Amino acid sequence: MRKSRHIYSRIVLLILFLLAVILLAVHFWPTSKRSEFTNACAATAEPQRTGATTTTAQASPPLYLGLDAYRHLDKLSYLEVGDRVEGASTADPGGSNADNTHVVRVLPDGEHVLFDQSGPGIMTFMRMQENYGGPWNLSLDGHFSTTVNTSDLGQTNPVSDPASTFPYPLSLNPRQSQGSSILATSIPFQQSMQWTSQHANGNFYALYRKLPYGSTLHTWNGQEPVNDVVRLLRCAGSDIAPQSISQRQGNLTLAAHRETPVVTLNGPAQIRALEFQVSPQEMVGFGNARLLIYWDGETHPSVNAPIKFLAGDGAGIYFPGNRQLVQGWIAGMSQDQTGAMDVHLYWPMPFSSRARIAILTDSPLKGIRWSVRYEPFPDPPQWWGTFHATYTGVIQPRPGQDMTFLDVKGSGKLVGTVINFSAPDSTLEGDPHIYLDESKTPQIAVTGTEEWGLGGNYWNGGHQVSLPLGGLPSSIDNPPGTNIDGAALYRFLVADSIPFNRHLLVRWEHGGLDESTHPYRATTLWYGKLAQTALLSDDTLPAAPASRLAHHYAATGERIYQLTAAYEYLVHNPLITAAGTTLTGTASFTMQLDRHNVGAFLRRTFDDCVTDQRANIYLDGNFAGTWYDAGASNGAGVDGHRRCWRDEDFPLPASLTAGKSSVNVRVVFLPTTDPRNSDWTAFRYSLYSFVMPSSPSA
Repeated sequence: MRKSRHIYSRIVLLILFLLAVILLAVHFWPTSKRSEFTNACAATAEPQRTGATTTTAQASPPLYLGLDAYRHLDKLSYLEVGDRVEGASTADPGGSNADNTHVVRVLPDGEHVLFDQSGPGIMTFMRMQENYGGPWNLSLDGHFSTTVNTSDLGQTNPVSDPASTFPYPLSLNPRQSQGSSILATSIPFQQSMQWTSQHANGNFYALYRKLPYGSTLHTWNGQEPVNDVVRLLRCAGSDIAPQSISQRQGNLTLAAHRETPVVTLNGPAQIRALEFQVSPQEMVGFGNARLLIYWDGETHPSVNAPIKFLAGDGAGIYFPGNRQLVQGWIAGMSQDQTGAMDVHLYWPMPFSSRARIAILTDSPLKGIRWSVRYEPFPDPPQWWGTFHATYTGVIQPRPGQDMTFLDVKGSGKLVGTVINFSAPDSTLEGDPHIYLDESKTPQIAVTGTEEWGLGGNYWNGGHQVSLPLGGLPSSIDNPPGTNIDGAALYRFLVADSIPFNRHLLVRWEHGGLDESTHPYRATTLWYGKLAQTALLSDDTLPAAPASRLAHHYAATGERIYQLTAAYEYLVHNPLITAAGTTLTGTASFTMQLDRHNVGAFLRRTFDDCVTDQRANIYLDGNFAGTWYDAGASNGAGVDGHRRCWRDEDFPLPASLTAGKSSVNVRVVFLPTTDPRNSDWTAFRYSLYSFVMPSSPSA
């Protein structure tokens, strides 16, 4: 009896000891880490990563792709090295406004193929017009996967409901988006993906990542965990930043026409929340004031834009009766219980040594409350870029020419746009065109401006809407007596951000044929640094004797021909004449690499008026993937010029390039059962080496 009591006493002491250890662990666990879990609306800090990874993790930053981009919001500033982003679109390559007629192909059973691509890759965004063409069929790795109806989209069931395959807001139905059917979940595929509409489709565009052969990912099966991300995105309009981290706050009185300092922070650190509160009487003036942020001793601010644009509203500021003005996930404007206007910015903003924040206003303002929360950020400086907000105005768009909203060299990623287009009318027929790394073909070509803002049919006639990642929060029909400043959309890009490694060029049509006379104002939100992480290593011209000799070029089943045509998508593009090759056999050639590369990509300039071109690519005899360009240009340009020229990128495995100063490339034409797949065309091959900055300050 005495012995059993002794055993019980020891058990009780052991339990008390374990409880004490747990309490101490909780107490001394870093507060920033704790807050990520205790704040239900904060993105978790260290979840299990499910996206593709780099093969050179020590040299280059990890890739947080697909839904992992939301889970790792604090790493949004990371450069992407090794993958390529591409778009697919029914936008007319000839530059006309017939953006719903250009499809990959029509199958014998009448289905319209909207997307057809070989893998590995990750689809991050697909947009269809209303329910035109629905239901849609998804096939992965050569097998039918599922049929998607409009009723499957935008499900608002509890996130624990297993029936919610495409829950809101990872999908949107036409009522929620005001005009679009949208799939914004992550759909990885190892070998291939095909998306078809069962009827004639409406305007379609998609964003996806091309990954190098051998990337670790698992083809989507509909059972992937999404509930944590859905919970995060459904917190839109709430505070998503960690709570228990360093905080500074205060009050401001702003003098007119001069910078008023807000705060200076020391690094290395990362801002996770920047918030302001103003009275209703001051909110319009404050929204038009400029936020200025200088990183690490800059003499010119990287962030220099009106505060309302940064918060997602580039038009009139008012209090809607049935919603918050901007209820975005990563930024917003709302009315609190006191009647004041609150501005919330949750973009992660890292800096190495110092962040200096100021405000510039045209009129004096008083009673401005501010707060900033920030945390340590010890991540290698060469891995990430600083946050930028670039504001531009185009008072008189030039007829027949796209407007330029951003033109920067370096490395980083585009993460948002806020665009004032004056009025929701036919100017919205203008297509966004986004060019990456000096490609002459826009990798992203969208079918219209409101489609970019997640809407359709001009947001069903101008219905205002604010969603976690996009919307039309304010327009020309704000309630009488409220502020009206044209109409403006916002689009925030996280999983579908657009990385660049040399050069980012954001251009925009105004009207379907660049004929609109409306003035535009735009703020582009992006991360970046001056260093280029893709270096042009070599060029091969298959039809040029000197280039063939220099690159040890040899081919079978090849014919040289001359093409006179223009590049795709723009309303007006000049004719270019060049000689190239068609291939029905094999071509091999040697190209130079940067020995310090952490991967590479091959760019091909080719004749896109030839349908369905497919080839296997080998590096030094090792298989590097299948390169497939589906469909073809219709060849006819709105300006009378044939539109056949196209540039396209193909990522190469780092395991086949790292440490090499040259590589032998072999292209093996793949015939198919489709009689239109006649040959493989090439006018130029360009090899780009992925390299990391040599020093943190680069």
